Amino acid sequence: MEESLFKWRPSNLIKKVLSLPMKKTKNDIGLKLDVSYILSNLIVCSYPVSTYPKLLYRNSLNDLMLFLTVYHGKGNFRIFNFRAEKEDSDYKNKDLVDIVARYDSRDLEIQELRSALVNDGKIPISPIDLETRTLVEEDTSNVICERIGWLDHFPPPFELLEDIVDIIQNYLSASKNRVAVLHCRMGKGRSGMVAIAYLMKYLQCPLGEARLIFMQARFKYGMTNGVTIPSQVRYLRYHEFFITHEKAVQEGICNEAINFKFKFRLAKISFLQPSSLISSGSAIVTTNIQHYNDDRDILITRKVLYSDMMARECCGNMTFVFDKDYLTLENDFRIEFTLGTNKSKAASSIISWASYASCWLNAYLETLMHVIKDDSSPDYFLVNRLKKDETLCTIINWQELDGFGELSTHGLKLFQSLKLEWEII
Repeated sequence: MEESLFKWRPSNLIKKVLSLPMKKTKNDIGLKLDVSYILSNLIVCSYPVSTYPKLLYRNSLNDLMLFLTVYHGKGNFRIFNFRAEKEDSDYKNKDLVDIVARYDSRDLEIQELRSALVNDGKIPISPIDLETRTLVEEDTSNVICERIGWLDHFPPPFELLEDIVDIIQNYLSASKNRVAVLHCRMGKGRSGMVAIAYLMKYLQCPLGEARLIFMQARFKYGMTNGVTIPSQVRYLRYHEFFITHEKAVQEGICNEAINFKFKFRLAKISFLQPSSLISSGSAIVTTNIQHYNDDRDILITRKVLYSDMMARECCGNMTFVFDKDYLTLENDFRIEFTLGTNKSKAASSIISWASYASCWLNAYLETLMHVIKDDSSPDYFLVNRLKKDETLCTIINWQELDGFGELSTHGLKLFQSLKLEWEII
C-alpha cells in the first residue's frame, strides 16, 4: 500500500470541523472518513466526492471505496445514493468503475493489508469465514451503486420508501458478508429515514426505538436529535402504519398507491385562527400546492392560492373552497406557505424571509388511517371500496409544519392550525 494513503493531509482538519456532530467509525489505515455503522451491515455516511474544492471537506470517494474494499472485500458492498439534486461535483458511475479497476490492479497488496488487520483483530466486522479463516469476496460484476434519490429536507414518495427498504433487505439477505452504504448529503435526513424504516421493518424496532438507534449510532451525544423534520417523521408514521399489516395487505396497499393516483381531490383549505397580520389584509400568504416530477429532482406547482382569495368564516377562520376549481392530488403532495404583500414586489421579496412553512402528505395513506377506525374488513384498503360521499380532513398545528430547511423555526406565525379537507373521486 502506498505510503501516501497514510500520511497526514491538511484537508483532514477541515473535514474534522465540518463533520463535528457525526460519530465516525475509526479505521486503521489512516483514512479520514465520515462513516457510521448503524448495524454491522448497514453504514451511513456523508456524500463522497472526487474533485476539488469539495474534497477539502467531503468524504473522498477514493478513500471510501478503499475503506470498503479493505474492511469488507471487493464485491461485498453496494452504495445507495439518495441525492436527487445534481451538481458538477457529483461522482459518476464511471468514477466507481475506475476506482474498482485501480484497486483490482493492487489486489495482492490490499489482500495482505486485510489479512494483517483481521489477524490483529482490528477489523470490527470481519468479512471472513471463521472456520476456514479465508477472506470471502463476491463477484465484482455486481452493481456498485444504486441511485434512488429525492430532494433534500423532504420525504420520498411513500411507495418509493417501501421499495428502497425492500431493495436493501434483498441485497443484504443474499450474503452475510454484504454491507449496504447509505448516503444523501450529510447522512442525516434522507439516509436516516431509510435506516430507521429498515430497522422498523426488518428488526421489528418500534419507531421511537429505531429513531434512537440511528441517532446514537450516527451522531455524538447531545449534538442533534437525528431525523426531526416533521414531514419526514410523518412518513415514518405512515411506514409504521403500513408494516402493521400482513404481507399480502402490504402488497395490496402498495398496488393501490401506485395505480390510483389522482383519485383524490382537495376540497377545502382553512387557516384556523389566522394572525391579525393576515386577517387584516396587511400581508398576503401565498399557498403553493406541489408534487414531485418523475425524477424527484424538481417540484411541480399545481396550484397557487393567495390569502386575499379566502373567505372569512366564524371565529375569524379563513377558507378557500375548491368548487368549480377542481384540483386532483398526487398521492404525495406538498403545501408551502410564504409571506408577502400586495404593495410591491420588492417588499414581498424582503418579508418572504420573515415566515415560511410547508408540509408533505400522502392522501391515500391519510385516508386509510381515517377509515380503518370504522372499517375492519380485510380489503378496506381498496380505493373502490372507500366512501366517495364522505369528506375527510386533517388538522396540522403550525408548530408541526416544516420550517426553513432542516431548522424547526418558521418565523412569524401565520395561523394556529392548518385544516385540509379532501374527497375521493
